[in-house]
Amino acid sequence: MGVMRRKRRAEPVRSEQLEVGGETVLVIRKRIANVYLRVKPPDGHLEVTAPLALSDDRIRAFIDGKRRWIATTRERLARSRDVYAQPGADGQLSPDRSEAEAKRVLQDRLPTLLDRWVPVVGRRPERISLRKMKTRWGSCTPATASIRLNTDLAWLDPDLLEYVLVHELTHLYEHGHGSGFRARMDHYMPDWTERRRRLNRYLAL
Repeated sequence: MGVMRRKRRAEPVRSEQLEVGGETVLVIRKRIANVYLRVKPPDGHLEVTAPLALSDDRIRAFIDGKRRWIATTRERLARSRDVYAQPGADGQLSPDRSEAEAKRVLQDRLPTLLDRWVPVVGRRPERISLRKMKTRWGSCTPATASIRLNTDLAWLDPDLLEYVLVHELTHLYEHGHGSGFRARMDHYMPDWTERRRRLNRYLAL
């Protein structure tokens, strides 16, 4: 006789907009214990993930306490974008133009990075695709040796693109993030955990 399994209930999630200091912040409420603030590329808008019951006033206070970090992060994003993104006649980037510029930036950077890292890691991907992804910076399909990279990496510090590429190249050997994966990353890129920490300020990988 088979064993009946209880269906797992979907995690409650609520999304709302909150006015904080004259700007609109996206607030995503989940069943979690801590508050997370992210500055999202390419435009530097704020996104907060917060516990379900946390008050709006507590969220505002949390954001206000991070103003210096927000300003520094936005300046870094702006510098990167100013170098590579040329505005149209109205001074604004259209979504299509921004995506095209991001792909151009990554296509310019990737050959040098691959020449540097493929001999170190010992594996070359058969295919690298570039696309905008909402929840991941990169992914790897070992069976086809295919790597996908988030085009928003174009607007971040170049060493973060380097980290994500090496991360995905390592998945050509190690499918998960266990001890084998960590040992390889420690060997290839000793500061990878610091780069991951910086990357997670923008989006959880």
